[in-house]
Amino acid sequence: MKLGRIALALAMAFAVGSFAGAEEKKPAEKPKYTEGSCCDKASKAGKECKHPCCVEAAKKSEVCTKCNKPAEKK
Repeated sequence: MKLGRIALALAMAFAVGSFAGAEEKKPAEKPKYTEGSCCDKASKAGKECKHPCCVEAAKKSEVCTKCNKPAEKK
């Protein structure tokens, strides 16, 4: 009888552990804004940038390259 309870407890622990691991997903990464850009300032204020070029880029799930210059590669 004890062996059955131990086996049941182990099975339940394994099942709970596998469900908990399945739920751990990385949140969608937020776009990286250039420090000091209009998008960065709006994001820090908890808002979205209202510049037309930034709004168009956001619709495409991108970051405006006009306002957020990509880092230069060495």
